[in-house]
Amino acid sequence: MKNSKKLLRITFLLSLILFSCESDIEEGLLETGITSVNELEATLAAEQLGFEGPEVSKVLFGTKIKVVSLGEGNYALGDMILSEDDFDHGDKQNKGVWYKDKKWPDNIIRYRHSSKMPKKTQEKIKSAAKHITDKTNLTIRKWDKTKDKDIGYVWISYKSGCSAQVGYQAKKFPGQKMNISTSCSLGSTIHEFLHAAGVLHEQAHWNRDDYITVNWDNIIKNRQHNFKKYKKEELTTHSDAMDLNSIMMYGSTYFRTDKAKKEGKWSIETIDGKEIIPNRSYMTANDIDVINKVYKKPSFCSASKWSSSKTYSKGEIVSYKGYKYKSRAFIYAVAPDKSWWWEQIEKCN
Repeated sequence: MKNSKKLLRITFLLSLILFSCESDIEEGLLETGITSVNELEATLAAEQLGFEGPEVSKVLFGTKIKVVSLGEGNYALGDMILSEDDFDHGDKQNKGVWYKDKKWPDNIIRYRHSSKMPKKTQEKIKSAAKHITDKTNLTIRKWDKTKDKDIGYVWISYKSGCSAQVGYQAKKFPGQKMNISTSCSLGSTIHEFLHAAGVLHEQAHWNRDDYITVNWDNIIKNRQHNFKKYKKEELTTHSDAMDLNSIMMYGSTYFRTDKAKKEGKWSIETIDGKEIIPNRSYMTANDIDVINKVYKKPSFCSASKWSSSKTYSKGEIVSYKGYKYKSRAFIYAVAPDKSWWWEQIEKCN
C-alpha cells in the first residue's frame, strides 16, 4: 500500500469514532509481526467470519441498517457487537446525552480472559494493549481483582473470529464482549480494542462518496449492512475527509459474492477504480492524534507525590508512577499500585 496524500477524517459520535491512519504497509508488518501476505489474509478472513442468527432492522445514527440478532439484547454488525441502547431511540439531543457514557471513564480500559487462553494469544493481547497505551492517552491493562472489583471491564474470549462490543458498556461481571482467536493478528487485536474504545469502521464515513465506490452487486446480500454510511447531521466531526488507509477501513475483497471473486471484481474501490488494501498493521501519527483529541490527557499532574512515610486520610489524592490516585480509606505505607485502597483516577503527563 502506497502512501498518498492523507486527508485525516475522524468522527467522534460524542463517544464513537470513525478512526484513521496512514503508513507504509511494509513498516507496519514489521511493527505488528505480520510477516507475510498469507498471514494478513488470514487475519482479514477472521474479521469477516459472520455471526449466525436472524436479521432485524435497526436505525443507527439516522441510517436504517440490518443487523444479526444474537439474543440477550446484542446485535452483530460485521465484527462489531452492539447493544439495544446503541440504536436510535429518540431525538438527536437525547442520543447525544446518552452517548457520552460510551467513552471509558478515566481513559482506562480494563480487560480479563481465561487462564486457559493460549499463551500466544495472551501475549498478542498484552502487546496490543501496550501498543495503544504507549502511543495514546488511553491506558489498556489487565483487570485487577484487588483494585478493580467494582469497575467494568472487557472479557476476551478466544473462539473463532475477531470481534468486539463497541464503546464503554459499564459492565462488571461477566464484562462486555470481545473475541480474539488464534487467527487474529496483533494488528487486528489493536483493531478490536479500538472498537471497544468506541471506534467504528471508516467505510461508514458520511463523505465517503468523494473517495470510494461501493459496488453493491458484488457484495453478499446479507453482508451489505457492513457498508452502510451514516448521516452527517447525526455526527460530530473532527474532519470532513476520509482516510483510505485507516486501520478501521475495509478492503476491496471484503464480503464479495462468489461471482465477484471469479470475475476479479471488488466490493469497494477507490473513486478512480483502484484496489483498497486494508491496513491491519499499526496506528499512525494521525490515528494517535485523533484518539488523543477524544481521550484527552490532563495538562499536568497537580497532586503531590506519594510518600511511604506519610499517612493518608480517605479522599486524599496523590501522584505515583505517572497516575493520580485517590485513597478510599485511612492508609499508610502501601503503594498506590499495590492496593485496592487506592483508586486510580487518571493518567498524568
